Amino acid sequence: MNYLTKCLCILVVVPFFFTLGHSETPATCSVVQGLPGLNGRDGRDGAFGPKGDPGERGERGILGPPGKVGPIGNPGVKGNTGVTGPTGNKGEKGEKGVGLPGGQGQKGEKGSPDVESIKKIMALESQIASLEKKWSWIKSVLLFHGVKEEVGGKVFVATARKENYAIAQNICKEVGGSLATPRNAEENSVLHGIISTKGVSSAALLDITDSQVEGTFTYSTGEKVIFTNWSTGQPDDYKNNEDCVNMYNNGFWNDVSCSSKHLVICEFQ
Repeated sequence: MNYLTKCLCILVVVPFFFTLGHSETPATCSVVQGLPGLNGRDGRDGAFGPKGDPGERGERGILGPPGKVGPIGNPGVKGNTGVTGPTGNKGEKGEKGVGLPGGQGQKGEKGSPDVESIKKIMALESQIASLEKKWSWIKSVLLFHGVKEEVGGKVFVATARKENYAIAQNICKEVGGSLATPRNAEENSVLHGIISTKGVSSAALLDITDSQVEGTFTYSTGEKVIFTNWSTGQPDDYKNNEDCVNMYNNGFWNDVSCSSKHLVICEFQ
Protein backbone atom coordinates (compact mmCIF):
# COMPACT_ATOMS: atom_id res chain seq x y z
CA MET A 1 0.00 0.00 0.00
CA ASN A 2 1.08 3.49 -0.62
CA TYR A 3 1.25 6.15 2.05
CA LEU A 4 -2.26 7.62 1.48
CA THR A 5 -3.97 4.27 1.69
CA LYS A 6 -2.24 3.55 5.01
CA CYS A 7 -3.56 6.81 6.51
CA LEU A 8 -7.14 6.15 5.46
CA CYS A 9 -7.14 2.70 6.99
CA ILE A 10 -5.96 4.07 10.33
CA LEU A 11 -8.81 6.59 10.36
CA VAL A 12 -11.39 3.82 9.86
CA VAL A 13 -9.89 1.31 12.34
CA VAL A 14 -9.48 3.71 15.28
CA PRO A 15 -13.28 4.52 15.64
CA PHE A 16 -13.98 0.83 15.23
CA PHE A 17 -11.99 -0.12 18.31
CA PHE A 18 -13.49 2.80 20.23
CA THR A 19 -17.06 1.60 19.50
CA LEU A 20 -16.11 -1.98 20.29
CA GLY A 21 -15.23 -0.92 23.80
CA HIS A 22 -18.69 0.51 24.46
CA SER A 23 -20.84 -2.13 22.69
CA GLU A 24 -21.13 -5.81 23.17
CA THR A 25 -22.14 -6.29 19.61
CA PRO A 26 -19.09 -6.77 17.41
CA ALA A 27 -18.69 -4.13 14.84
CA THR A 28 -17.66 -4.62 11.31
CA CYS A 29 -15.14 -2.53 9.29
CA SER A 30 -16.02 -1.66 5.76
CA VAL A 31 -13.04 -1.12 3.54
CA VAL A 32 -13.50 1.80 1.31
CA GLN A 33 -11.53 1.81 -1.93
CA GLY A 34 -9.56 4.98 -2.01
CA LEU A 35 -8.15 6.90 -4.91
CA PRO A 36 -4.86 5.74 -6.31
CA GLY A 37 -1.94 7.43 -4.66
CA LEU A 38 0.73 9.48 -6.26
CA ASN A 39 3.80 7.76 -7.64
CA GLY A 40 6.47 7.43 -4.97
CA ARG A 41 10.04 8.53 -5.34
CA ASP A 42 12.54 6.27 -7.00
CA GLY A 43 14.34 3.99 -4.60
CA ARG A 44 18.07 4.26 -3.93
CA ASP A 45 20.57 2.30 -5.98
CA GLY A 46 21.33 -1.00 -4.43
CA ALA A 47 24.87 -2.20 -3.56
CA PHE A 48 27.17 -3.15 -6.46
CA GLY A 49 26.86 -6.79 -7.28
CA PRO A 50 29.77 -9.10 -8.21
CA LYS A 51 31.46 -8.69 -11.58
CA GLY A 52 29.79 -10.84 -14.14
CA ASP A 53 31.54 -13.19 -16.54
CA PRO A 54 33.07 -11.57 -19.62
CA GLY A 55 30.80 -11.63 -22.56
CA GLU A 56 31.67 -12.99 -25.95
CA ARG A 57 34.18 -11.02 -27.98
CA GLY A 58 32.47 -8.77 -30.42
CA GLU A 59 33.45 -8.21 -34.00
CA ARG A 60 36.61 -6.20 -34.70
CA GLY A 61 35.83 -2.53 -35.13
CA ILE A 62 37.02 -0.20 -37.84
CA LEU A 63 40.79 0.53 -37.74
CA GLY A 64 41.36 3.83 -35.97
CA PRO A 65 43.76 6.60 -37.03
CA PRO A 66 47.52 5.98 -36.45
CA GLY A 67 48.94 7.06 -33.11
CA LYS A 68 51.80 9.44 -32.45
CA VAL A 69 55.34 8.34 -33.33
CA GLY A 70 57.04 6.90 -30.25
CA PRO A 71 60.53 7.81 -29.02
CA ILE A 72 63.59 6.37 -30.85
CA GLY A 73 64.74 3.13 -29.24
CA ASN A 74 68.30 2.22 -28.26
CA PRO A 75 70.50 0.91 -31.08
CA GLY A 76 70.56 -2.85 -31.34
CA VAL A 77 73.65 -5.09 -31.16
CA LYS A 78 75.77 -5.06 -34.34
CA GLY A 79 75.17 -8.15 -36.39
CA ASN A 80 77.84 -10.43 -37.87
CA THR A 81 79.56 -9.35 -41.06
CA GLY A 82 77.97 -10.93 -44.04
CA VAL A 83 79.75 -12.93 -46.75
CA THR A 84 81.63 -10.73 -49.22
CA GLY A 85 79.86 -10.63 -52.49
CA PRO A 86 81.52 -11.27 -55.86
CA THR A 87 83.64 -8.53 -57.40
CA GLY A 88 81.68 -6.38 -59.74
CA ASN A 89 82.62 -5.66 -63.31
CA LYS A 90 85.15 -2.93 -63.94
CA GLY A 91 83.46 0.33 -64.65
CA GLU A 92 84.01 2.34 -67.76
CA LYS A 93 86.87 4.80 -67.79
CA GLY A 94 85.65 8.26 -66.91
CA GLU A 95 86.32 11.32 -68.95
CA LYS A 96 89.54 13.16 -68.35
CA GLY A 97 88.98 16.00 -65.98
CA VAL A 98 90.07 19.52 -66.60
CA GLY A 99 92.33 20.79 -63.85
CA LEU A 100 94.99 23.35 -63.21
CA PRO A 101 98.64 22.25 -63.58
CA GLY A 102 100.21 21.19 -60.30
CA GLY A 103 103.16 22.88 -58.68
CA GLN A 104 106.74 21.70 -59.04
CA GLY A 105 107.44 18.55 -57.02
CA GLN A 106 110.37 17.93 -54.73
CA LYS A 107 113.66 16.89 -56.22
CA GLY A 108 113.89 13.11 -56.37
CA GLU A 109 116.80 10.98 -55.23
CA LYS A 110 119.58 10.21 -57.62
CA GLY A 111 118.74 7.12 -59.64
CA SER A 112 121.04 4.13 -60.01
CA PRO A 113 123.23 4.05 -63.14
CA ASP A 114 122.09 1.95 -66.05
CA VAL A 115 123.53 -1.46 -66.86
CA GLU A 116 125.86 -0.14 -69.55
CA SER A 117 127.36 2.42 -67.18
CA ILE A 118 127.95 -0.26 -64.57
CA LYS A 119 129.71 -2.45 -67.14
CA LYS A 120 131.97 0.42 -68.17
CA ILE A 121 132.82 1.20 -64.55
CA MET A 122 133.63 -2.45 -63.85
CA ALA A 123 135.80 -2.65 -66.95
CA LEU A 124 137.72 0.47 -65.90
CA GLU A 125 138.20 -0.88 -62.38
CA SER A 126 139.54 -4.15 -63.84
CA GLN A 127 141.95 -2.26 -66.09
CA ILE A 128 143.14 -0.14 -63.17
CA ALA A 129 143.72 -3.23 -61.02
CA SER A 130 145.64 -4.87 -63.88
CA LEU A 131 147.80 -1.76 -64.38
CA GLU A 132 148.49 -1.50 -60.68
CA LYS A 133 149.57 -5.14 -60.58
CA LYS A 134 151.73 -4.72 -63.66
CA TRP A 135 153.34 -1.59 -62.24
CA SER A 136 154.02 -3.48 -59.03
CA TRP A 137 155.95 -6.24 -60.72
CA ILE A 138 157.70 -3.74 -63.03
CA LYS A 139 159.07 -2.02 -59.94
CA SER A 140 160.08 -5.41 -58.59
CA VAL A 141 161.81 -6.32 -61.85
CA LEU A 142 163.75 -3.07 -61.76
CA LEU A 143 165.20 -4.10 -58.40
CA PHE A 144 166.98 -7.02 -60.06
CA HIS A 145 170.20 -6.55 -62.01
CA GLY A 146 170.16 -9.90 -63.74
CA VAL A 147 168.93 -11.12 -67.12
CA LYS A 148 165.29 -10.31 -67.99
CA GLU A 149 163.20 -12.03 -70.67
CA GLU A 150 159.50 -11.58 -71.58
CA VAL A 151 157.22 -14.17 -73.17
CA GLY A 152 153.41 -14.20 -73.49
CA GLY A 153 152.84 -11.50 -70.87
CA LYS A 154 155.24 -13.21 -68.43
CA VAL A 155 158.65 -11.84 -67.50
CA PHE A 156 161.48 -14.04 -66.18
CA VAL A 157 164.13 -12.27 -64.12
CA ALA A 158 167.29 -14.04 -62.96
CA THR A 159 168.95 -13.09 -59.68
CA ALA A 160 172.59 -13.48 -58.77
CA ARG A 161 171.67 -15.74 -55.84
CA LYS A 162 171.61 -19.51 -55.34
CA GLU A 163 169.26 -20.76 -52.63
CA ASN A 164 167.26 -23.83 -51.63
CA TYR A 165 163.61 -24.23 -52.64
CA ALA A 166 162.00 -22.62 -49.56
CA ILE A 167 164.25 -19.54 -49.55
CA ALA A 168 163.97 -19.14 -53.33
CA GLN A 169 160.16 -19.09 -53.02
CA ASN A 170 160.27 -16.36 -50.34
CA ILE A 171 162.67 -14.19 -52.38
CA CYS A 172 160.26 -14.13 -55.31
CA LYS A 173 157.14 -13.64 -53.16
CA GLU A 174 158.65 -10.66 -51.34
CA VAL A 175 158.95 -8.76 -54.61
CA GLY A 176 155.46 -9.70 -55.85
CA GLY A 177 156.43 -12.60 -58.10
CA SER A 178 156.80 -16.37 -57.86
CA LEU A 179 159.49 -18.93 -58.58
CA ALA A 180 159.87 -19.61 -62.29
CA THR A 181 157.41 -22.15 -63.73
CA PRO A 182 157.40 -22.85 -67.50
CA ARG A 183 153.94 -24.01 -68.54
CA ASN A 184 154.59 -24.55 -72.23
CA ALA A 185 157.46 -25.15 -74.66
CA GLU A 186 157.86 -21.44 -75.46
CA GLU A 187 158.27 -20.43 -71.83
CA ASN A 188 160.61 -23.39 -71.26
CA SER A 189 162.76 -22.21 -74.17
CA VAL A 190 163.04 -18.65 -72.83
CA LEU A 191 163.94 -19.90 -69.35
CA HIS A 192 166.51 -22.24 -70.91
CA GLY A 193 168.10 -19.25 -72.66
CA ILE A 194 168.49 -17.36 -69.34
CA ILE A 195 170.09 -20.34 -67.60
CA SER A 196 172.52 -20.98 -70.47
CA THR A 197 174.04 -17.53 -69.96
CA LYS A 198 175.03 -18.48 -66.41
CA GLY A 199 177.48 -21.19 -67.36
CA VAL A 200 177.56 -24.82 -68.42
CA SER A 201 177.02 -26.20 -64.94
CA SER A 202 174.19 -23.83 -64.04
CA ALA A 203 170.69 -25.01 -63.06
CA ALA A 204 167.65 -23.11 -61.81
CA LEU A 205 164.91 -24.18 -59.40
CA LEU A 206 161.34 -24.53 -60.71
CA ASP A 207 158.18 -23.97 -58.65
CA ILE A 208 157.24 -27.67 -58.97
CA THR A 209 157.24 -30.45 -56.35
CA ASP A 210 155.81 -33.89 -55.55
CA SER A 211 156.09 -33.40 -51.79
CA GLN A 212 152.38 -34.06 -51.28
CA VAL A 213 152.06 -37.30 -53.28
CA GLU A 214 155.17 -39.08 -54.50
CA GLY A 215 155.31 -39.17 -58.28
CA THR A 216 152.50 -36.57 -58.69
CA PHE A 217 154.08 -33.21 -59.48
CA THR A 218 152.13 -30.01 -58.88
CA TYR A 219 152.70 -26.28 -58.93
CA SER A 220 152.79 -24.41 -55.61
CA THR A 221 149.18 -23.37 -56.34
CA GLY A 222 148.14 -27.04 -56.07
CA GLU A 223 147.46 -27.46 -59.81
CA LYS A 224 148.70 -30.64 -61.42
CA VAL A 225 151.62 -30.14 -63.83
CA ILE A 226 150.60 -30.71 -67.45
CA PHE A 227 153.64 -29.61 -69.46
CA THR A 228 156.92 -31.39 -68.63
CA ASN A 229 160.41 -31.61 -70.16
CA TRP A 230 162.14 -34.34 -68.17
CA SER A 231 165.65 -35.54 -68.92
CA THR A 232 166.00 -39.20 -69.84
CA GLY A 233 165.42 -41.45 -66.81
CA GLN A 234 163.96 -38.62 -64.75
CA PRO A 235 162.35 -38.20 -62.33
CA ASP A 236 163.97 -41.03 -60.37
CA ASP A 237 163.60 -39.81 -56.76
CA TYR A 238 167.22 -40.69 -55.99
CA LYS A 239 167.58 -42.11 -52.46
CA ASN A 240 163.88 -41.28 -51.93
CA ASN A 241 164.89 -37.67 -51.25
CA GLU A 242 164.14 -35.75 -54.46
CA ASP A 243 160.83 -33.88 -54.22
CA CYS A 244 161.82 -30.63 -55.99
CA VAL A 245 162.64 -29.86 -59.63
CA ASN A 246 165.32 -27.87 -61.41
CA MET A 247 166.22 -27.12 -65.05
CA TYR A 248 169.68 -27.74 -66.43
CA ASN A 249 171.36 -25.36 -68.86
CA ASN A 250 170.27 -27.71 -71.67
CA GLY A 251 166.59 -26.98 -70.95
CA PHE A 252 165.68 -30.39 -69.50
CA TRP A 253 164.30 -31.08 -66.04
CA ASN A 254 165.54 -33.20 -63.16
CA ASP A 255 164.15 -34.00 -59.71
CA VAL A 256 166.44 -32.87 -56.89
CA SER A 257 166.51 -32.52 -53.12
CA CYS A 258 164.57 -29.46 -51.91
CA SER A 259 167.52 -28.55 -49.67
CA SER A 260 169.99 -28.30 -52.57
CA LYS A 261 170.87 -24.75 -53.70
CA HIS A 262 170.37 -23.61 -57.27
CA LEU A 263 169.93 -20.40 -59.27
CA VAL A 264 166.88 -18.30 -58.31
CA ILE A 265 164.81 -17.06 -61.26
CA CYS A 266 161.52 -15.24 -60.54
CA GLU A 267 158.60 -14.73 -62.86
CA PHE A 268 156.11 -11.85 -63.00
CA GLN A 269 152.81 -11.64 -64.91
